[in-house]
Amino acid sequence: MALPAAKDLRLSVDAFKGPAAKEGSAMIIQEQGDQLIIIRQTDHAVLSGHFARALGNKLFTRPEPFESFCLAAAEHDNGWSEWELLPQIDPKTFGPYNFMSISTEEHIALYQRGIERVVRANRYAGLLVSMHCAGLYDRTRATMPGFSAKYVKSNEAHLVSDFMQRLRLQQLRLKVDLRADPAMKPYADDHSLQQNLQRLEALDRLSLYFCLAPLDGSTIDAVPVNGHGSEADWDLQPAGGNFVTLKPYPFLKDPLDISILARRVPKRAYADENEFQKILAQAPYFAINFSLTADGARVNMRSAVA
Repeated sequence: MALPAAKDLRLSVDAFKGPAAKEGSAMIIQEQGDQLIIIRQTDHAVLSGHFARALGNKLFTRPEPFESFCLAAAEHDNGWSEWELLPQIDPKTFGPYNFMSISTEEHIALYQRGIERVVRANRYAGLLVSMHCAGLYDRTRATMPGFSAKYVKSNEAHLVSDFMQRLRLQQLRLKVDLRADPAMKPYADDHSLQQNLQRLEALDRLSLYFCLAPLDGSTIDAVPVNGHGSEADWDLQPAGGNFVTLKPYPFLKDPLDISILARRVPKRAYADENEFQKILAQAPYFAINFSLTADGARVNMRSAVA
């Protein structure tokens, strides 16, 4: 029984222009002059979970089962939590790792650990996270931001093949379990799972849009509107200050305020991992704040009054 291919949700490359921002193996790094702005991968996931809880209005149907979906969104990068306590540096650059230098073996191990944790907490959420992870290694979707099949070296292909097989078997077992549960059976058919996977990936990319910076116009394609197959393309446009317009607007609250935890460290070569870990641990957290809105005219009016 083959799993249906996840639909390619493309976040336009305009959102990731130039060297100013890159997603690290477990940290998202923005380059600002002689400083690096560090955002933990798990904090990026927390923002995805925040979007999940806000999702749903007269146009966009709220995902169900809601609590399970929100857990999947907030914990889809759960496996990185230990790595973030003692982040490593790339021995080639003496700076924080990026996705092009971390080994596929390590990436697989981290994701496997996170998936297993989520499965133990909630089988439906764990199934979505497993499906999301499988999508990262799907070569037909290598346009996805972040780690993907395009970074897998030829001598690592067998690792990916074995991992994908384990994920498929895990997903099949979880589907059988969920479909045997009367409370979960209505949500465990392939169509419903596929739609929630697309929602999860759209929120993942929406979070990355704000974490990667600098902001630019961008599109997130094919976001499910309801349970009947309708989809919409989200158009993101900076609207001045910390405001960004999103159309069509999927959230009940407008504007929707968001906050991202970050730290700032010097942009330089580090002697070893101990030095980088010590400097990062001493760096205070600060908040990066944005507001999402459907109404750009309202933002312009506020700016004029101010």
